[in-house]
Amino acid sequence: MLIYIIALAVTSLTGVLLNVYMFWKFATANTKAFSSFHKLCLCKTIPNILISSIFAFWAIPLTIFQVDMAHFSRLQNLIFSQVLGGFGYVFGPFLQVCMATNRCVLLYFPFARMKFDGLPITTLAIFACFLLANTPVFASILTNCYLVYDPPTLVFLPEREECGSTQDFLMFLLICVISLTCNSINLAIFAKLARDKMNGISETQKSKRRRRWLTMFVQSVIQDVLQLIDITNYNFVSRIIDEEWWTFIFCCLSFSMVYTLDGAVMIYFHSDASRKKSTVTNVQVSTAISSGPVKKVSVID
Repeated sequence: MLIYIIALAVTSLTGVLLNVYMFWKFATANTKAFSSFHKLCLCKTIPNILISSIFAFWAIPLTIFQVDMAHFSRLQNLIFSQVLGGFGYVFGPFLQVCMATNRCVLLYFPFARMKFDGLPITTLAIFACFLLANTPVFASILTNCYLVYDPPTLVFLPEREECGSTQDFLMFLLICVISLTCNSINLAIFAKLARDKMNGISETQKSKRRRRWLTMFVQSVIQDVLQLIDITNYNFVSRIIDEEWWTFIFCCLSFSMVYTLDGAVMIYFHSDASRKKSTVTNVQVSTAISSGPVKKVSVID
C-alpha cells in the first residue's frame, strides 16, 4: 500500500503545482489580443487544480491514517467525491469544446467577432459549461446514486452497486460525445488550414500562422485523448484483471495522472508559444531600428 500512496501523492502534488503555475501564468498575463481563448485556458486549469488537490490533500491523508468510510462524515465524502467525479470531471471537457469552437469561428468567420463585440459570449459560454458540468451531480441527487471514496482501496466507486454500472456507462458515453464533438471541430479547423490560400500575406507569415494553429490543434487533440483514455481505463481496462495493483493503476492513478499530464501539456505548448512570440517581437524591433517602421499585418490567431 505504501508504494501506491507514494505514487499517487507524487502524481497529484505534481498536478497541483503544474496547474497552479498555469493558472498564475494565465491570470497575470498582460495581453488583450486573445481575451476569449485566454479566459477559457484560465478556466481550464480550475478543474485540474480541484481534482489534483482533492487527491493530494483529502483522499491520500484519509488513506495514510487508515480512516474507514464508516468513521468519517458521509456528507463530506459525498461533496468531495461529486466535485471530483462529477463536476470537475466534465467541466474541463466542456471547456475544450468551447476552446475548439472559439478557434473555428475565428478561422471561418474572422469578422464575426466585430459584430458581437459588445456581448460577453465567452463568459456566457463558461457559465453554460458550469451549469452542464453540474448535471452529473444533480443526476446523483435525483437518483440517490453517489460516487464515494474508499480510503483502504484508494478508489472512488459508486455507493450503490446496482446503479453504479449505469452511472459509469452514461459518464463514458458523455465523455465520448464531448470528445467526438471537439475533435470534429478540430478537424474542420485543420481542413480549413490545409486548403486556405491565405492571400495578402507573405509565405513566412503563412507558415507561422499554420504552425501556430497546428500547435493548438495538436494540444486540443492530446487533451481530449487523455480524458477518453482515462474513462476507458476506469470502465473497461480496470476490469480485465482482478488484482489490487491493476485496479489501482487503471482506476486511481490513471484518474489523477490525467490532470497532471493535462497541466504538463498546457505548460509545454504555451511556453513554446511564448518563446516564439518573444522571438518574433525581437526580430521586428531589430528591423524597425535598422530599416524604419515595420508594416503591421493583421493575422488571426
